[in-house]
Amino acid sequence: MPGMDKVTFFQQSLQTLGDREYKRDSPTGKACDLWFPSVMHEALNYGAWSFATKTIELPLEEDGTYTLPEDCLRPFKIDALRYRIDGNKIIVEQSRNVPGKNTLTLRYISNALAKAEHLPETQPLFIRGVSLLLAARMAVKITGEPQLALNLEQMAAAALSNALHQDALTQYSNDQHPLDDILQSSIIS
Repeated sequence: MPGMDKVTFFQQSLQTLGDREYKRDSPTGKACDLWFPSVMHEALNYGAWSFATKTIELPLEEDGTYTLPEDCLRPFKIDALRYRIDGNKIIVEQSRNVPGKNTLTLRYISNALAKAEHLPETQPLFIRGVSLLLAARMAVKITGEPQLALNLEQMAAAALSNALHQDALTQYSNDQHPLDDILQSSIIS
């Protein structure tokens, strides 16, 4: 499903600063291209976004370790009792001892969105937060106003916080009444 392209996204950020158009080799265009990957990584690190979360089974390597995927920005659940991460390797110090299992379940935040040409239109609050964060990073260079950068940074934090809250509500909601099972059951079986 295609989403919002990066040019449209950049234009939204630039319009926040009073600039109108993204041109690839212009000073503002270069600023967009420079800041976008790090701003996106920062926003993705803000929380466990459902649209950026992946769960995979890692195979056991010959050296007894597990290799993190290339798109792993931040692991947040590793199915082991004790482990440590050295570089891009997971070293399991105490496993869960599941017989016959030579894989390790990893749940992580993927940075694929930072490398994508399209952003998820299904996440408008996240896009707004990232747009404000990008505008904050470029504000001093484009407008010469450090206070504007601070204000945009605060607005971005609020927008990302709201987006994360909405994402969590959607991710963990099954839209059922909490007493539904009790109300529909009979005490006489």
